[in-house]
Amino acid sequence: IYLHGNNKSDAELEQARDAGVGHVVLDSFDEIDRLERIAPGQRVLLRVTPGISPSTHAFISTGQVDSKFGFGMDDVPRAIERIRELELVGLHAHLGSQIFDLEPYERLAELLAGIGEYPLLNLGGGLAIAYTYDDRPPSIEDYVEALLHSAPDDVTILCEPGRSIVGNAGVTIYRVGTVKRIPDVRTYVAVDGGMSDNLRPMLYGARYEAELADRLGGDTLCTIAGKHCESGDILARDVRLDDPRPGDVLVMPATGAYGHAMASNYNAIPRPPVIFCRDGRAREVVRRETFEDLTLRDV
Repeated sequence: IYLHGNNKSDAELEQARDAGVGHVVLDSFDEIDRLERIAPGQRVLLRVTPGISPSTHAFISTGQVDSKFGFGMDDVPRAIERIRELELVGLHAHLGSQIFDLEPYERLAELLAGIGEYPLLNLGGGLAIAYTYDDRPPSIEDYVEALLHSAPDDVTILCEPGRSIVGNAGVTIYRVGTVKRIPDVRTYVAVDGGMSDNLRPMLYGARYEAELADRLGGDTLCTIAGKHCESGDILARDVRLDDPRPGDVLVMPATGAYGHAMASNYNAIPRPPVIFCRDGRAREVVRRETFEDLTLRDV
């Protein structure tokens, strides 16, 4: 287990110590001092900001020089020297998310290896997945090859695959409530969810496909709108559906990552359940929220 975060509290560091968390990823000089006081002897990785900017949205790019995360290359030697009471076992870096070009990973491995000899190098995550029919992400095999290409032979290389494991495993199911046709302008298909269960389209323009569950394809150009009091509550634009009608079940694939995890109760909307499906069987793993749930913490 690795504890990450650019602003870990003392309580979080104490909890990690008490739980026996394997590695804490150091993110700042302040954190070095605090962790040495709270958990001397703790195994740590140093998070390096490598100054590599991958081709992805600025909001999910983390490896550039101007980043709230980690130590810049000029600060890394000073940070290593600053560590007195902790066991530095490796280096960590994370370039960003939804990355299609693998060349930056080869550069990253070479850069981290050049900092010093450590048994662990964690090259982070960020491998892209297909959200739309046009997306062509690299294969897992090519991703692994890029990670290992410039890495020393006697070092353990770690990665954080995250989205690439769960993203395409999830599908969000909505019920169409209204269909609003504005002649020569747009057709809005409003569903019983929106930015409270999938914030990504509003946060950084993420694109998704959508289909009617029992009528795939179609030629009606539609905008999928959420039910929240924001004009920007749009889940997908310019998708083609087969004559959408109130009551239809609309499905949106590739929502297994950063959907449920980023969900909120905006507009006092209870969050939907999470259902696991396999081999024709389904089971509820997170129950649907109720309005009563929303008031449980009120005093």
